[in-house]
Amino acid sequence: MPLTRTLIDVAARRPDRIALAGDGERLTYRQLLRSCAAVRAGVETLLGSSQPVALGASSAETRGVPIVAVSLSRAIDAARLLTGAISFRAVAAVLDPLWPLEHRLEILQRVEPALVITDDADFEDHLRASSFAGTVVSLAAFDLAAADALARRDDSAPGPEVRPRDEPFLLLFTSGTTDLPKGFLRTRGSWDHNVDISRRYLGVEDGRSTIAPGPLSYSLTLYALVEVLATGGSLFLQSRFDAQATARTIATDRVERLVGVPAMLLAILQAARRAEQPLDSLLEVITGGANQPEHIRRSFEETLPTAHLRSYYGASEIGFIGYSDAGDGTSLTPFGGVEVSVRDESGAEVPTGETGTLNIRVGSAVERYLAATSAERITDADGWASVGDLASFAGGRIQLLGRAGDVAVSGGHKVSLPQVERALASLPGCEQCCAVALPDATLGSIVAVVVEGEAESLPAKARMLAHLRAHLAPQFVPHRLYRALALPRTAGGKIRRTAVLELVGSGDVDRL
Repeated sequence: MPLTRTLIDVAARRPDRIALAGDGERLTYRQLLRSCAAVRAGVETLLGSSQPVALGASSAETRGVPIVAVSLSRAIDAARLLTGAISFRAVAAVLDPLWPLEHRLEILQRVEPALVITDDADFEDHLRASSFAGTVVSLAAFDLAAADALARRDDSAPGPEVRPRDEPFLLLFTSGTTDLPKGFLRTRGSWDHNVDISRRYLGVEDGRSTIAPGPLSYSLTLYALVEVLATGGSLFLQSRFDAQATARTIATDRVERLVGVPAMLLAILQAARRAEQPLDSLLEVITGGANQPEHIRRSFEETLPTAHLRSYYGASEIGFIGYSDAGDGTSLTPFGGVEVSVRDESGAEVPTGETGTLNIRVGSAVERYLAATSAERITDADGWASVGDLASFAGGRIQLLGRAGDVAVSGGHKVSLPQVERALASLPGCEQCCAVALPDATLGSIVAVVVEGEAESLPAKARMLAHLRAHLAPQFVPHRLYRALALPRTAGGKIRRTAVLELVGSGDVDRL
């Protein structure tokens, strides 16, 4: 069901149901409906038209629908503005405020949105001083303009409306930490497909409450916003992950569903145990964005045996691909409607069970990146799409090995870095670790693992190596082990492998 149709319907039938909560604020469906009308009034006033038209570099690809970009520090602000923008004729784009300033400036120069709303004064000043041709406004100024415009329109103010399903409504981006982000457009209909998958496989039900503790620039959280509002549920947000606050919210508001990365689960369980916060309201726990380590699954299922834990794998450019209810989350059952093909470097299908590049054919895949950000295609002429993940396929199941960047070639052997991490993480005390490939003149590269924690809390090096040798083939056993007090992570909690590699290169880790 389209998000705006559900929003209008629930605001009429259950106006006092919580729609969005976070950062100490709550919006009911009645208030969110009013907020959407205010956002629309503010955008149309600032752009000088009740039917604003895109004029920038991406206007042909958006079919004239203007882009409204937000770069905001608070999840609740990003959520209400994004919901407002996508509730009428606009393409909403969320920029990660943690991206380097030069990336945010460059991507806006290329994409040329009609309007940028930010609460970062430095970013606003730099954008105004650049050659950017669009309108730039602070969040405070936008809210004032929107409230004034809505008051002038009074009861005649138009609010959310159901738009054509082939109309673009979201501009999403790949990661922008190291390389310039690549943008791609999502139509409303393509995410109707994804919401259907959520209903069938990912614990989404009408009116169900969900907590997604992470910034809205994180794809898991952004999609949670769409799927929850499209099904009339309540979404609890956090600007940055806080395990204690998450456990407290679940217990206090009796939240039924959790969406996050696997690393969040142990922290939430530990926080709940320390504070004696019950988590028994949870019925569904959905993890994505990284493999689901088996030791985290075991710990979670022992603590909350009545909750269903499901991990899934997908790509923002493609959509949902497969899911797992057991093991380490790398053996996946494809979602309904997903076709699988594993191919070699020449594009030929590899024999059943052999490793190659994973290709997917599904109705939700995007055809290409936005031309201003990349000339690459995502989907070929036959409808097959790939983001470079390595896998095998046999017996109707995908065995995921990771992205090409997650595989090291050491002495002629292909070593899966996530597989090394999963092996070491099954040793108590080494749950948080990251494997990287270091250049080596003889072997091409060698594998190293950085373990997070205080020195006295970690097992002895000899025990780590013995554990790794017992769980891995000889060529997979790391050549070096390091320790770091804290591994670099994204705002959503994922360990950043490239940043860990930089940490090792700079010598800011202790060799074991």
